[in-house]
Amino acid sequence: MTAVTALPNSWNVFNLQSSPFWQDPLGDEDVVHPLHLFVGREVELSLLTDGLYAAGASSSRRAIAGAPGVGKTTLVKRFKAVALSAGYLTGDAVVPILSDDTPESLFGRVLGSVYDIVLATRPGTLDHPAMRAAQALVRASREVVRGGGLSLAGFGASASQGVSTTSPREIMLDGARVMRDLLALVQSSDARGVILHLNNLENLGDADIRHAATLLRDLRDPMMMHPGLHVVLVGTVTAIRGAVLTHPQVRSVFSVLDLPPLSASEVLEVLRRRYGHLCRDVNRPWVAPVADDAVEALHTLFRGDLRGLLKALDDGVRPTIGLLERIRPLTRDELTQNLRAVYARELSLALDELRVRQLTAWGTTDALREHTQRSLRQLWAVSQPAVSVALTQLIAGGFVVKLPKDAGGPNRYALSGVSRVAFGG
Repeated sequence: MTAVTALPNSWNVFNLQSSPFWQDPLGDEDVVHPLHLFVGREVELSLLTDGLYAAGASSSRRAIAGAPGVGKTTLVKRFKAVALSAGYLTGDAVVPILSDDTPESLFGRVLGSVYDIVLATRPGTLDHPAMRAAQALVRASREVVRGGGLSLAGFGASASQGVSTTSPREIMLDGARVMRDLLALVQSSDARGVILHLNNLENLGDADIRHAATLLRDLRDPMMMHPGLHVVLVGTVTAIRGAVLTHPQVRSVFSVLDLPPLSASEVLEVLRRRYGHLCRDVNRPWVAPVADDAVEALHTLFRGDLRGLLKALDDGVRPTIGLLERIRPLTRDELTQNLRAVYARELSLALDELRVRQLTAWGTTDALREHTQRSLRQLWAVSQPAVSVALTQLIAGGFVVKLPKDAGGPNRYALSGVSRVAFGG
């Protein structure tokens, strides 16, 4: 892939081609967000690769649990790049678990993903009996809703109204045999196995997480236990606990890896690498847009949410680019002042007057305090149902986060990084 030269823009004043605060995951073949910018995670990556290699010709299943924005997807992409270099087949595609999934629909997408990986990496196998059998089931599980067309393996799509997944009875009747034959084909070639990435648990509600747990239980043997198949399931701590630990049939075959946030020093190294990568004129030094202590302060407020932190840095720097008396990093106070103005506007536009008052009562009392629904009833002087409605709206807007639940304890909630910055937490 050839890199496209950035057009002139305001970030050039720092000798940077573009904003260094993107929130996209890194990619092995992504010249804009390359994997060589990856920082840290040596222990977690070692655990993942060791579990993969130790499985030998058998299968393996690993769940990665972490807070939203902590870097789970980027870690998996790094892991897949290492696995690819070691002889495993994989691809960029992620198989989502959807709220309205049936066993047939999820199995159909998984089978389709494995088929696509084999076809893309070993196109010479297209006429093999195992591939032809898989092709028939994959075609049966994909249909065009209205208009356009969708070619096999997802290439050349021209659907004007989108694509949906059907649930053919044949998937459950023949899917396990077809999957087994596909993996046998892979292992009889020069490849060691296939890495499958299951995701989207971060976007499911409590009821959907319980549904996902049942799906994984029902599909454990036909979908995930084939020699040569290595499944990586990614989601929040709450989602992984709910999906993997609910049923003993799933818990007994999954190993859970908890992913902690990057440290403040690692985040600073992330930024330094990005600045170097985006340097516009290598004959001149780049200038960091934000002072280190300002980054460290935001790191604390965002509780390890790297994605949210990067978005905040972008939001905080933009208003004053080119307005300072000289080109220099923005100080902590300057960044905070800019962000409070930005987030005050966001609050007024996204929330009604009642929700703003409730959020303000929380933020101005103790922005760092974690609350339960019971303590919020007292703070807001409202009924239990009213607390539930308010939390639903505030969480959906990104102003409050639901924390992982302690065994036997009540649900706990905290202000998001955006709200903590807005109220000076």
